[in-house]
Amino acid sequence: MQSYIKSLEQLVYPQYCNRSEISLLEGEQLYCSQCRVADIKPTKLGNWVRGLKAHHNLDYAIAFYWFGEVIQAYIHHLKYSGWDSFLPRLINNAVKKGEELPIEASHAVMLPIPLHRVRQRDRGFNQAAVIARELAQQWNLTMDESLLKRKKYTKTQTTLTIQERKENMYMAFQTAENTPKAVILVDDVLTTGSTADACAVRLRENGSKWVGLVTLVTPKLKKKYR
Repeated sequence: MQSYIKSLEQLVYPQYCNRSEISLLEGEQLYCSQCRVADIKPTKLGNWVRGLKAHHNLDYAIAFYWFGEVIQAYIHHLKYSGWDSFLPRLINNAVKKGEELPIEASHAVMLPIPLHRVRQRDRGFNQAAVIARELAQQWNLTMDESLLKRKKYTKTQTTLTIQERKENMYMAFQTAENTPKAVILVDDVLTTGSTADACAVRLRENGSKWVGLVTLVTPKLKKKYR
């Protein structure tokens, strides 16, 4: 019955692709399949932790896709609605086509980078936790949101320099007293790595020996390393 209602809604109020403006098929969201294929490109970078400007406390870092118009729209939708039906497919394709996790991560705990309680209350969810939950299922790992908290409300990092990002993140996080030996931090976008590096500092202080980072997207590199 629900499927019939959705089909009827599409017939009466058709939805169109944000780019090509062709009518979306049932199951498509925001963009048609052709535009998704054309715009969503895997990075194929492997582990490029040494290329991050802030990486001193991270052992591993990967981003699945390059940041572009289509995937930006899906991430925005994820951030402000809490779910996107295309997300499981994005993650499934990335895991299947990407490199295997290093042996140190085989029993790691997946840890979404937390929002401050005020921001999470306003938004109603943490988009990193949505991504981490999907990844944990794909990799058959445990996810634990209780191990890491953001205790300081920080301003958005978008327009900040690398030094300003470090200062903004200083003492922003706190962890449980005994953290797992291996942890994989999860976020939606990877830029300088300063947020994850600040998390890694606290995790190492409380027992973690190996800290990795996995994100959905990263902006295209202007140089070999950022």
